[in-house]
Amino acid sequence: MESWTIGGHCGKGDDYHYHAAPLHLSTTSGLQPIAFALDGFAVYGAKEPDGTPMNALDTCHGHIYNGGTYHYHGTGTYPYVIGAMRGVVATDPATAAPENQILPQAFSSPFRPATSPLTGASITTFSLTGTNAYSLQYKIGSSYGYVNDNWNTSNNYFFTFINTSNVTTTAQYQR
Repeated sequence: MESWTIGGHCGKGDDYHYHAAPLHLSTTSGLQPIAFALDGFAVYGAKEPDGTPMNALDTCHGHIYNGGTYHYHGTGTYPYVIGAMRGVVATDPATAAPENQILPQAFSSPFRPATSPLTGASITTFSLTGTNAYSLQYKIGSSYGYVNDNWNTSNNYFFTFINTSNVTTTAQYQR
């Protein structure tokens, strides 16, 4: 399922990741970082940590704040999040510039197999429905579908999939 209006989408490993700055998080994070780069520096939205307007950015898309710590900013203009890593990182020698992969990469260990992509789907809501229970609603065209999941302390995961034709399937997995 994709939701490019906010710059991110679900991956095959039950992860949600961004390809653009998640500036919408500034509305909920207040003056906290909206992300952290792989070199460890914080990423802020359009304001500085004290709420003042963003200072001028360097070629990495960040700056030293108040003579102290370096941080990046996410913006609506290129390069959007990070132009280059300011901090020290190790790159994978098997990947060529400019697409160098930083090592180590985050590791995902899915507990269920990937499902087929839902072309044209957008996530409309995601909500907590109980203890360890969530419901994700998506829309394709004018129809809605749902993925409801919950888990227990024995690491059993229970899924109910309701597609846009209102057909329900269930699945159970254990981590």
